[in-house]
Amino acid sequence: MHPIALRGAFSMNTIRTTFQHNAHRKGWTFIELLTTISILSIAALVLIPSASSGASVSGQSATRHIVTDILAAQMDAVAQQEYRRIHFFADGSGWCVEVLDASQLATSYSAGTAEYADDASESQGQGQTSFIDFAQDTRYKNMSITSALFDASTTSIIFDQTGGIVAPDGSPSTGGSFELHSSDHIWQVQLAPLTGKLTVAKIGGGS
Repeated sequence: MHPIALRGAFSMNTIRTTFQHNAHRKGWTFIELLTTISILSIAALVLIPSASSGASVSGQSATRHIVTDILAAQMDAVAQQEYRRIHFFADGSGWCVEVLDASQLATSYSAGTAEYADDASESQGQGQTSFIDFAQDTRYKNMSITSALFDASTTSIIFDQTGGIVAPDGSPSTGGSFELHSSDHIWQVQLAPLTGKLTVAKIGGGS
């Protein structure tokens, strides 16, 4: 199956047009939140290759969730004019989205001190944070994340205030990828250098 890509330029133009007036205030209005959820849901549906078996559907759902969180982090970084970092846990058990300032870009993830971003796709105004643990989330049994590597040295993705991806030292990112594994399928998610354009492909398992 051919990989499917979402061009960063299109998504960022949509973000800037829709949320340009947000630059001078914090937070989302309820209408903006609903609009964001709708955009992200449609984008994730387009991006993720389809699957049919039970395990495949679970993997597809997890892949759609992480893609939605990546797109949401990119949008939120622009709307809030703050850095957002998607961190993949070292044991492959999930991911989280953090709020950072410029002084924290090179700091390692710490569960005790991390400031988690709101999960726009899940909370719908209820204030849930973007923290996914496969061991605790019954929707994603037997899922794991492997081979997460960005800028040849880190397991995290950082979006800056323009919606582009940057390395921990603040320089333009060289991009990277990660894989999501279910019991019978593998999905690979790639982010292009600088723009963070997403490409998703199923690279292992049956139809």
